[in-house]
Amino acid sequence: MRIVKETKGLGVLTFQEVGYETAKEMIIKNHYSKKWNAAFGTFNVGVYKEGVLKGVAVYGNLMNTKSYGNISNHGAGSVIELNRLWIDDELGHNAETLLISSSIKILKKVRPEVKYIQSFADGRLGCGTIYKAANFDYYGYTKSLFFKDDLTGEVFHKVPLENTEVMTGMMAKNALYFSGRLTAFYVKTYRYIYNLDKKDKAKLKSIPYPKYEKGQEWIENYMHPPGLLARLYVMYDFIGDVYNAKKAKMELVSLGYDEMEIKTLFDRKSKNKTFLRLKKERFNTQKSKELARLKIEGYLDEVDEVDDVDQTDIFDFI
Repeated sequence: MRIVKETKGLGVLTFQEVGYETAKEMIIKNHYSKKWNAAFGTFNVGVYKEGVLKGVAVYGNLMNTKSYGNISNHGAGSVIELNRLWIDDELGHNAETLLISSSIKILKKVRPEVKYIQSFADGRLGCGTIYKAANFDYYGYTKSLFFKDDLTGEVFHKVPLENTEVMTGMMAKNALYFSGRLTAFYVKTYRYIYNLDKKDKAKLKSIPYPKYEKGQEWIENYMHPPGLLARLYVMYDFIGDVYNAKKAKMELVSLGYDEMEIKTLFDRKSKNKTFLRLKKERFNTQKSKELARLKIEGYLDEVDEVDDVDQTDIFDFI
């Protein structure tokens, strides 16, 4: 399906579906995040001017696959996410609304099973006024913890520092934390939903649009919570990383925990089911422990050495 629109200021614009690889290349090259997730790209619409692709709207599966249940009564396939949006500066902000509205029209034709579109706005850039212009409803915000690597400028969500399932990557990220390279800050993540079938009602109740706001809230003297510090100590100690294990323990001491309380925390975390399973499955030889230590040491010198952590935020912003 193709939509052609004659505009006053932008000339003739054409909107139509584009392929997965085309959309991926355009987003990685131009979007501020420079990131592409495996859930992205199940449906993509591009905007063309004089035959040249000038922007793309990328839709995909829900990042939180179970979240459709609090939106729709029609099953997982009834909710899709608008994950990424990029428009060439030549076209300007007005074209963003045109791209969203045109992509929705095409989506309704080719994917009739989809009843709702969900998307999230990154509070660092604003509160999502583009969604208001595109007639999305607003459903509140959450406050997410992020970290910035002061040496490289890289920004990432807290998840890679807490995900025991990716144990080596988790320890590598936290080695940056213990080295003093990370600065913590909060970002508001604004949630928006568009109802494609006006006869259907979302389970959630919309609220008034937020007042305009942008930026982040920097956290002075941030320290990990005790449970995470204890979990990290147990992991580092298990692989023989004495330096970072000591760092984790000393931070607990600085939080006011005495030796008995620290021992209790360590004993509890050493019995964590995920940790016990990973010990048996992935870290059952001395060589596997040595390899983990080498990756952690290398990560401090060359961030790209460890690539077993998906940097994508639990919420992905357009």
